[in-house]
Amino acid sequence: METNAKLVSAIVLVLIIGSTTGLNGQIKVFDNGNVGIKYTTSTPASKFVYNGPGDSSCDVFLYSGNRSSSGSTQKTVIATGTGSSNHIYGIVGQAETGSGNFLYGVRGGVWSASTISSGRAYGVYGLAGNVAGGYNYGVYGYLYGSNNGTAVFGTTTGDVAISGKYAGYFNGDVYITGLMSTNTLTVRSSDQKFKEKIVLLNASEAYDRINLLKPSTYYLRQQEIASADSSSVRYLYDPDSEVFTKRKYGFVAQELQDVFPDLVYTLQDGNLGIDYIGLIPVMIQAIQEQRKELEALRKRIEMLESR
Repeated sequence: METNAKLVSAIVLVLIIGSTTGLNGQIKVFDNGNVGIKYTTSTPASKFVYNGPGDSSCDVFLYSGNRSSSGSTQKTVIATGTGSSNHIYGIVGQAETGSGNFLYGVRGGVWSASTISSGRAYGVYGLAGNVAGGYNYGVYGYLYGSNNGTAVFGTTTGDVAISGKYAGYFNGDVYITGLMSTNTLTVRSSDQKFKEKIVLLNASEAYDRINLLKPSTYYLRQQEIASADSSSVRYLYDPDSEVFTKRKYGFVAQELQDVFPDLVYTLQDGNLGIDYIGLIPVMIQAIQEQRKELEALRKRIEMLESR
C-alpha cells in the first residue's frame, strides 16, 4: 500500500511538471505494473518512468532528454516561500537508515567517459543570497547525532574513517585564494606516532644557513582568470582587499630553495610554495646556538675583568 501511495505521488508530480511546461505525454501501465509517461514503446526497467526506459536500480526514473539551450528556463521543481519562518523545500531527498548500507540523501554526478577540454561540471551547485544578512548558505552541512564524522567532506582519494566530529574535513590538497581567518587556535598535527627517522637538528647547520636567508617585503601581484570562451577576464583578488593592498613579509621561494630545499614544495599548478612553519625549529635552533656563544663570551669577559 505504501509503495502504491509513493508511486501515485510520483505520477502526480510528473503530471504537474508536464502541465506547467506544456508537455502532453501519454501514460501507460504495463502488464507487470510499471508505469510510463512519454515512454510507452516497451516495458520500462523502473516501476515509474518519464521520457526514458528507466534503470533497474531505480524505482523512479525521470529523463529530461538532451538539452542544447540554457537551463535557466528548464526548471524541474520550483517552491515559493511565503509567510514568516516557514521551511520551504524545492526538492527533498531522503534515504532511510539501514545497517551496512551506503545511503545518499541527495547524489549528484556529472562526468564524461573521456577527457574533454571545454565546459564546466558541477556535481552539486549551491546558490543562496538576499535573505537576512549573515544567513545565506550556498551549501549547508550539519553533522547529526553523536557518532564521529563531518558536516562537509571533500576527498581526492576516497572514503576515510574520521576520528572526531568536524564541521569540515578534507582528505587531499586544499587551495585557498584570499584571506583565511580564524578566531581560535590553529593547531598543526605533530604527534610522534606520525613520524619516523627523527634526528635532532644540527645546531651549526641551522646557525650557518639562517644567515644566508634573504627576508623580503612584497605585494601580491594581481592575477587574471579568463572566462570559458576567453571573451572576458576577472581578477583573482578583490583589488580593495587587504590581502592585495597590504605589504607582505616573507621569502622568495626560489631563493629559499637554495638554502632549505626541504621547506619548498612544488604545487599542483607548478608554482612553488613555502612551509613557513618549518622555519620555526630552524630559527629556534639558531637562537639556542647564538645564546651558547653569548654565554661563552660573557664568561670570558667576566674572567678577563676578574684579572
